[in-house]
Amino acid sequence: MVEHVDADLSGSRFRNVNLSGTRIHSAFLNGVVITDAWIEDVRLDGNVRSLSVNGIDVTAYVESELDRLHPDRRRLRATDVDGLRQAWNDAIDRTDAAVERAQRLPAVLLEERVNDEFSFIQTLRHLVFASDRWLTGPVFGDPAPYFHPLGQPHDSAEEGPADGLDPDARPTLDEVLAVRHEQRGRLADFLQTAVDADLSRTLASPNGGDTLVLHCIQVVLHEEWWHHRYAARDLSILEARSPGG
Repeated sequence: MVEHVDADLSGSRFRNVNLSGTRIHSAFLNGVVITDAWIEDVRLDGNVRSLSVNGIDVTAYVESELDRLHPDRRRLRATDVDGLRQAWNDAIDRTDAAVERAQRLPAVLLEERVNDEFSFIQTLRHLVFASDRWLTGPVFGDPAPYFHPLGQPHDSAEEGPADGLDPDARPTLDEVLAVRHEQRGRLADFLQTAVDADLSRTLASPNGGDTLVLHCIQVVLHEEWWHHRYAARDLSILEARSPGG
């Protein structure tokens, strides 16, 4: 198997090739065009903003189906404090339910990477990282370095040890949950006292340029929602492997 890691394949052309069984992870596919292809049993998970299949833009359909299947997802787009507060309560309920499932599994399975995705513990650590990146520094104004050492950055993140992260850390579930509990409380406290005008405050974006408090909170809510889906999917696989599963 040929594996391309951290490779820049932008502008590549593949012609008369067999890509069956190929796995693409943490990739940018902007402007990709696939023609004269046989596509069967293909799964696409990610931030899909525009996708056309045989000339039909299916993006709106996918979004509406996700909203239909997961009505709470609509609250991720809330633009007022009350809506954000409800969305955050939803996120806490989802995470707590997933943690209860995880705690019934052998500890070793919580470090297993299903199909080379984040393990359950790594998923929680990534949410620690996302919260620090979008809230701890930008919204709450903590001085740098404000990243918790247990945070798990995404593959292409620029942040690393110089920012306070510890890539060699191997925390237990309880250790990560303790960090998550503190972070969750900070956002809950902020939303409890904030007013709608606070959401329009301009601040420096972690991605460069300026952004709003509202956008930062929405990013964290989306991170929580999507990574819960991935974690729940993988927990089902791990539960089937567990004794008595």
